[in-house]
Amino acid sequence: MLKGRGKEIELEISDNYNVLIGTVDNKNPKSIYYKISCWGQPISDDDTIDYSRVVYRFAKNIKSYVYSEIDCEVFDCDITILDFDMRVSGVKYGKKSFMSCEITLFQINELPITSDKIKDVSEVLLNKLLKYMYDSNEYFEFQKKKK
Repeated sequence: MLKGRGKEIELEISDNYNVLIGTVDNKNPKSIYYKISCWGQPISDDDTIDYSRVVYRFAKNIKSYVYSEIDCEVFDCDITILDFDMRVSGVKYGKKSFMSCEITLFQINELPITSDKIKDVSEVLLNKLLKYMYDSNEYFEFQKKKK
């Protein structure tokens, strides 16, 4: 049996972040993923800040936030995957570090990622996530590009 091909669409919801929505199988979109990537630069030059703890807490807070904001009429609220990556070894004041976050949600009704319902639900979730988790981050300022 041949599988459908994946599909990925860039969402223009912020000037500070690269945001994509995609599915690995466009014909049977059981799951949808969101990719957020950007460059984070520490706000403070305080060298007593333990960035490994900061980044760990940031990832944990994103996961909790996503769980609390999922539309359970569209997605299975019991199955969510979050993959967060920001290398703490290179985090220093005055230097930008790459950050990526991929959130995978599993659909109840397998709607295409181009459907109005998926677009609307996704934009609400992502706009809130960017506003409350990223824009208001007390340790990092995020930008779309390294330069």
